[in-house]
Amino acid sequence: MPRWTDLELTKSPLVRRLHAWWTGARGDRALPDRRDFDPVEHVDLLPAVLISEAEGDPVRIRYRLVGTRIAAVAGFDFTGRYLDELLADNTQEPWLDFYAMATETKLPVLGFVTEPTINGGTFHYEFAICPVTAGGDQVRQFICIEDYFGFNLTSAGLRRWLD
Repeated sequence: MPRWTDLELTKSPLVRRLHAWWTGARGDRALPDRRDFDPVEHVDLLPAVLISEAEGDPVRIRYRLVGTRIAAVAGFDFTGRYLDELLADNTQEPWLDFYAMATETKLPVLGFVTEPTINGGTFHYEFAICPVTAGGDQVRQFICIEDYFGFNLTSAGLRRWLD
């Protein structure tokens, strides 16, 4: 899965809008705070938004909020669940590495995912993992977005969910 920090490589208008919010909310700070994200101002992004947090040692990623569009594609709402519980044994995407990169660099990690479908096609989407504080100056949470580009698919159509 390709990943980058250069916004110019991003095609998704949703990813670009979340990145613009992150940059503007950050201002002259290293990171914006989670409280800077006002859901009322971003109501049109919410179906595609995930809010997650880093917990424990070793670090685990727990999903605090899962947008309705993401839950529909996944086939269930995984709010409150941990990333490592959700990953299939054959998952090739290094999601934990992406969260670690966002934590270490204190920059959004952007990328592109291709998933096989049961009809032999592919399903593409772009994502952003934007690190934020939760009070203080350390990365504690992430505001993420997934843009499926209007593709109408549920988990039943993804081959990896059926293997």
